[in-house]
Amino acid sequence: MAHSPRRLIATLALAAALILTTIGVSFAQTDEPTEAPATEPPTAEPTEAPATEPPVPATEAPTDAAADGTIPAPEATEAPAERPTFSLPFAEAPGPSTWLYEQHYGNTLSAYNFGTDWYFSGQGLHFGIDLEAKCGTPVLAIGDGVVRYVDAEGFGSLPHNLIIDHTGTGYSSLYGHLNAVPVVSPGDAVTRGQVVAESGDPDNTCGSRPHLHLEIRNADYTYAYNPTEFIDANWHMLASIGLVYSIFEQDLEHPYFGMTLEGQPDVKFGANWLNHFARAWPVKLERQPPDNPPLARHLDPLPEGVTVTRTPVSLDAWNLGTWWDASDPDAIYLVDQVPDQGETGVFRQPLDGSARTYAGTVPPPVLSPDGSVQVVYQVNGSMQVTRTADGSQWEVLTQGSYPAVSPDGTRLLWQVYYADILPGTQPPGMEVWISNLDGSVPRLVYRQSGGWTMWLDAHRLLIAKRIAYQADEQLFILDVDDPGLTPQLLGNYTFLRRVEVAPGGGKIAYYVAFQGDPNASGIYVQDTQPGSQPQKLDVFGAYHWRDDQSLYMLSYDPAQTVHTLGVYDVAAASYRTLTDPATTPIRVANSDWSVSPDGTRIVYVDPEDYGLYMLTFGEAAAPADPGAETPAATPEAVG
Repeated sequence: MAHSPRRLIATLALAAALILTTIGVSFAQTDEPTEAPATEPPTAEPTEAPATEPPVPATEAPTDAAADGTIPAPEATEAPAERPTFSLPFAEAPGPSTWLYEQHYGNTLSAYNFGTDWYFSGQGLHFGIDLEAKCGTPVLAIGDGVVRYVDAEGFGSLPHNLIIDHTGTGYSSLYGHLNAVPVVSPGDAVTRGQVVAESGDPDNTCGSRPHLHLEIRNADYTYAYNPTEFIDANWHMLASIGLVYSIFEQDLEHPYFGMTLEGQPDVKFGANWLNHFARAWPVKLERQPPDNPPLARHLDPLPEGVTVTRTPVSLDAWNLGTWWDASDPDAIYLVDQVPDQGETGVFRQPLDGSARTYAGTVPPPVLSPDGSVQVVYQVNGSMQVTRTADGSQWEVLTQGSYPAVSPDGTRLLWQVYYADILPGTQPPGMEVWISNLDGSVPRLVYRQSGGWTMWLDAHRLLIAKRIAYQADEQLFILDVDDPGLTPQLLGNYTFLRRVEVAPGGGKIAYYVAFQGDPNASGIYVQDTQPGSQPQKLDVFGAYHWRDDQSLYMLSYDPAQTVHTLGVYDVAAASYRTLTDPATTPIRVANSDWSVSPDGTRIVYVDPEDYGLYMLTFGEAAAPADPGAETPAATPEAVG
């Protein structure tokens, strides 16, 4: 019997949530740390205590376990039956010079990585949303209400916070990491859209992590809810660019739990953890592999009037989090469960829409750019490297860090961090190591404080270094075949975001936000040669490389629910649209879209039905015969 995909996704997420309430450990803490990091950024001016102290989330953990070893489930969510509609807390439209959507509510990568430091009280989840904005951005009340608390430390979200009770609704809102004491006081009546504060930075530097933390709670502050369910906005459009980590953390034993914007659980403060996963993917930040660059490719420009065809690949199944294997161009892969068994595995989904098949165990292997090498973590902390062409295998010691395989398949690259990564503190030391593919001749090639690295090509690395407590970041090029191993500065950047390496490694694309000159905020392309000058694009939106000279781009218009697909030609410095939203309404769920290794296809998940779709590109469409009828067809083709 067929079921609607949206109902299927909701059913799977609900079932996973019910299961997850029986596992985990209980903790209690405030939203973010109130103690200063080891090296202190500038501190805030002291403020007066609120007129009345707020209720603080309970610090006692529930009973650890029942006789059968299970953890008691939290009580039912205490929320009014009807949920009000609130407004966004900023007046200006989102964009690279105003504000951007930074972190989801719920089961985020940040919550999984930093939960023991920041999210004890909220069942380990991020119990609000984060909107990135420069310090001093006016913050608006999201609804009518009465100010209840100002700078109440029990709520965390320092250096300043504000809590508004929305009288008669059963809900309240919290505005955190404010730049100064709010301009309203306890007892003041406020109206929707009224300026009540200024956005700030939890590290009080206005360069480290400037953002507004926004929560929606019940009237007695014991539950938190997903703000995207209350605020009227096109959240999937907002999520298409801006988020530091757009994906959610996946529990490999219950892979459907907390993986959609709409499927996040309510949080009961002080109750059992919901993301204390025994097996999770991706792994912790400190062990993640460097990103892979795309395979070198150069394509002919798309012709004028090119036909874009949209084909459904998978509709009545789980479709989130797919990836490509360049050695298998006619399929994509994803984590799913074996039907009727509950066992999680890696599955192969053919692009022709035929049935998916089991392909292997989880966690998924880390693949080389061409798919010819697989890396799998071993129980003893080593990595098993397999060359699929001949089945050769090697056990490689990388201090527990996943390595990335060079584009030519001959070397490994991995990062070793001296301590946990925690934003808002001094970054830990990082070592960059390379070896031959079989793990022989390992050598340390670079060392710095914090940052990340990745392959550009067979012998060059891109290395990023963030300046602690500042918005400044540096990019370097390091040739590992250079006997001196001397890094060359590529450039200095402020609020650098989403660096993507072009096929072949000759260019990078990135965007910068919140520049002193608003017109300087936006997307840039730059050659990966020291001394090269960035080239600013005249459009803004989500992007992935098509080939070494062009980018596919999705429009960014928060007033719309659908994207226009376009292509930017770097050499010609020109942009043109490829689809018409009226005939090809492309909606992308939480930035879940990717380009095939050969650059000729795009797959994406549509949040309307959570179906998986593919876009292909054909010859220019022939002129239409005005007298001919247009037959209904699947797939859909547009010119």
